[in-house]
Amino acid sequence: METTESPSEVPPRLRVFAIAGVTSVQVMATMAVVIPASIAPEITREFGFPSSYVGYQVSLAYVGAILMSLAAGLVVRRFGAIRTNQIAALVLFVSMMTFAIPHLVPMVIGSLGFGIAYGITNPAASHVMMKIASPTNRNLIFSIKQTGQPLGGVLAGLMAPPIAVAFGWQWSLVAGALLALITMILIQPLRAPLDSDRDPTTRFRGAVFKDVRYMLGYPRLRLLAFAALSFSAVQIALMAYAVTMLVEDLAYTLVAAGAGLAALQVAGVIGRLGWGVAADRSGNGGMTLVVVAVISIIAALVTATLTASSPTWLVLGTIVVFGFTAVGWNGVFMAEIARLAPDGMIGSATGGVLVAVFFGVMIGPLIFNGILNVYESYTVSFAVMSVVSGIGILAILRLMMLDQRKDT
Repeated sequence: METTESPSEVPPRLRVFAIAGVTSVQVMATMAVVIPASIAPEITREFGFPSSYVGYQVSLAYVGAILMSLAAGLVVRRFGAIRTNQIAALVLFVSMMTFAIPHLVPMVIGSLGFGIAYGITNPAASHVMMKIASPTNRNLIFSIKQTGQPLGGVLAGLMAPPIAVAFGWQWSLVAGALLALITMILIQPLRAPLDSDRDPTTRFRGAVFKDVRYMLGYPRLRLLAFAALSFSAVQIALMAYAVTMLVEDLAYTLVAAGAGLAALQVAGVIGRLGWGVAADRSGNGGMTLVVVAVISIIAALVTATLTASSPTWLVLGTIVVFGFTAVGWNGVFMAEIARLAPDGMIGSATGGVLVAVFFGVMIGPLIFNGILNVYESYTVSFAVMSVVSGIGILAILRLMMLDQRKDT
């Protein structure tokens, strides 16, 4: 059962801790997914694989996310949003410890675990955010929550490469696992006040595909889901291959490339907040998403011009703009789900749409690898990948047309 609780019923101090709590779990979830990509040259060297193979690991993680998203809304309703976040943090701890075992089978199991945890964090967080947000600040509130994803990338980019170089890549995963466990413990005080609306009688049998069917039943949610599929495919390609591009195409060291990934993710944090404010002030989340995607395409095209002799300011500037847009769209997108979903169905709408998002994330690295096999250049491949962003723009424009018809 979804809540329609007024923001005034949630004390201001509790709102701050609630946002911090669910955001911290999203930081952990993204960190887990990004750590292997941030140290891909170290991991693949041990197994004798090309660095580009990290994309397959990312795709595998999001197979788990897709499967979990099918029941995410049900999990939130049965256990409560905070307990769901704690479950996710525990799964992350176990999965990172498993991934640290230097064998392909544990790495596969760990990757699936990353996705399973990731797949339930957003519906649970959206459930909490709708208790706090109002129509005047909804985009900003959701954007604040969504900063957890790029912040997780920042943490992975700054933490994992130095630990991998100094102690071995496995210890990067162990460090991340301990952070996830600490996070699970720290959010326990939020359980009682924020999970009072859980419904322990919620049944899973026969209802696993309910959220997807719900999303497919609403044309505007379908269009939003298709656009998000496109944008998420580009975003995950950028997150998965930025470090490898910097190392192999542009001759950066692994630690320097990790710092570049962190800068990209910081830009994503700023972008999510900035685009959230822009959407609230303009009152048009759809147009904001179009602008974000257009700038992302321009950044991708500029990336194709970068070489090992390109000045650092140009490389960093391009990466920052790319991160500001290709990683910065999610907060406005999550707020659009909340706007389009009927009252009381935010979690179900979010879970259903996120299945499409995670499918985009799953196929994004596969598409990128296909492009890379043709052009044999990471920089050029990012430019070609921008076509996918263009497809997402078309879906948003169609959604805006349906909105206008409804208003008239």
